[in-house]
Amino acid sequence: MKKTLLSFVFMFFFCALLQAQPNGKVGLSGTIQGPQLGISIPIWLAPNAVLAPGLDIRYAETVGTDVSIGLAMRSYIKLETLSPYWGVKLGSVFFNPSSEQNTDLKTRIDLIGGLAFGAEYFISPHFSLGLEAQGNFTKSDENSLRFGNPGGLNFNTATMVMATVYF
Repeated sequence: MKKTLLSFVFMFFFCALLQAQPNGKVGLSGTIQGPQLGISIPIWLAPNAVLAPGLDIRYAETVGTDVSIGLAMRSYIKLETLSPYWGVKLGSVFFNPSSEQNTDLKTRIDLIGGLAFGAEYFISPHFSLGLEAQGNFTKSDENSLRFGNPGGLNFNTATMVMATVYF
């Protein structure tokens, strides 16, 4: 076990010494944001700009289905092994209650938009880890309890962790 861990640590630092930068034009990211798991597809539009459409799906049999779709634009301040960036995010969350709920069966749509600041650490030209802080404005559906303010406008903060493979 110690040899495996030591080998992993050695490989991690060796890759870091390579001063890796992405050389793929498209990637696949797995994201964790609180209890939500999602995927996004970062597409390099320029040497320092990424467009990343994303999708989250959550399903609970007796509650309903939550589908989130969004689009993020990231602008890298500098592109090195540790690359800080800022970005803009827009998205919608659709909640479709199950027929077992004691509510009307109307789909609820919440809108989200905000700014993001983060950094991506390129372990190799084809793999990175990232951390992002967000400030989001949300417009809730009049029947939605998601943000505790049905029909209202809210501001909230969030963090996201991501791992990306570039092709």
